[in-house]
Amino acid sequence: MTAQIKEILLYKSNKVGMATEPLNPYLQNRKDINFEFQSTGCWRGYLGFWELRDKKLFIVKLIVTKDKQVDLNYLFPGQNEVFADWFSGEIRIPQGEMLKYVHMGYQSIFEKDLFLKFKKGVLIDERVIDNRKLS
Repeated sequence: MTAQIKEILLYKSNKVGMATEPLNPYLQNRKDINFEFQSTGCWRGYLGFWELRDKKLFIVKLIVTKDKQVDLNYLFPGQNEVFADWFSGEIRIPQGEMLKYVHMGYQSIFEKDLFLKFKKGVLIDERVIDNRKLS
């Protein structure tokens, strides 16, 4: 599996790439939705744009381009942002220089990883792992 393009999160006024796909749990419950992959660098077939505001995770934009143009309205009719209350788990945000490239998913190793822990879309914890100390 090829290394994957990261979804984008607006976090503390900075755009950062996520090595996590928070829309996936929602899509697993929507059997009527099936995105086809666009390239080997994006097996999930879409690119999500997210924001963290007041400790709440929102999806604010969705891009799907293949045979048809699809946006956030396709999944959430009439909404221009959606609170991600379906997401519980951690979002990994790689930081710093890449220490080791791994040609698979989000497995490349960076200097640091910021982990944001969520429960039903609400941020409950943050931690940083310094991967330089693990080498």
